Amino acid sequence: MKRKAMGLTAIFAIPVILYLLFSFIAEGFGVHSLPIVLSQCAIPLLIGFGIFITMQAGMFDFSVGVRVVFAALLGASLEPVFGAVGILVGSIAGGVIGGVVIGLLYRYLKVPSMVIALGFVLVFEVIGAKIAGVSGFLKVSLKAAKIGSYPTNLVIALVACVLLYIIVYKSKIGTQIKAVGNDEKLAMNVGLNTDHIKFMSWVISGVFCGLGGILQACYSLSVTAQIGLVTMNMIFKPLIGVLIGVQLVRMWDNLPVLIFVGELIVSIIFNGFIALGLSDVEQNIVLGIFLIVVMAFSSANIVQRRKSYGD
Repeated sequence: MKRKAMGLTAIFAIPVILYLLFSFIAEGFGVHSLPIVLSQCAIPLLIGFGIFITMQAGMFDFSVGVRVVFAALLGASLEPVFGAVGILVGSIAGGVIGGVVIGLLYRYLKVPSMVIALGFVLVFEVIGAKIAGVSGFLKVSLKAAKIGSYPTNLVIALVACVLLYIIVYKSKIGTQIKAVGNDEKLAMNVGLNTDHIKFMSWVISGVFCGLGGILQACYSLSVTAQIGLVTMNMIFKPLIGVLIGVQLVRMWDNLPVLIFVGELIVSIIFNGFIALGLSDVEQNIVLGIFLIVVMAFSSANIVQRRKSYGD
């Protein structure tokens, strides 16, 4: 119990210390920045959940960004007719459709997930551009956008955290996804349908993409179609948050909360950089270095765990 309490204290101390640090060194960053930091953490959190589910199944997914944008565009396209309900239903439907399509492609084409994701991004960016029309973007009314604006976006993020917790820790499919990710051959030997389980991980990922699409549609009252693999840029900050959360699991095994802490850390750091006046180029340099460092720690821990399993 004492060890768990110390772990929890250390986990939540990290974002608090970072927040206080930037409040001290960056003019314009302080208590008033908290709603901005939390709001800018919500979309990456949902993208991170989508990334995590497929990672848990042993795959890596570049398509989460385009699936979120596609979901947002579909929701925004229904908003003029159905209002906020159109955003809600359209975005979730778009997220699930994207998950089903890429899941079926992966299941039946037997192509590596990164290759499938790359092709999927190229195709769905074009489909998104067609939905957006000649203007290249769709507007959302201020009234309808309240469904995904602050503080409602934090409620949606909380619902997503609870949903991920149930899937990972309380559901049969969550246990099966983890088993496949740990050792697919062993999972097949004990009778698990690994193809179906991986397909379901794409579909579940699509649900989180749909929730992210709601927030994306409401964030700036418009959704812009992206082409030329631009949507792939959306995954890097969320990926860092996921990797941080996975590293912290040794202190406390509650992945939804830990991924939230990871995304919160990333949000604080980059909002702090903006307050310090760092340019986009300088922020991207820091992002790249940060990603390499976190990936290095993550890879080292994976190798260590595999060695322990071998022993």
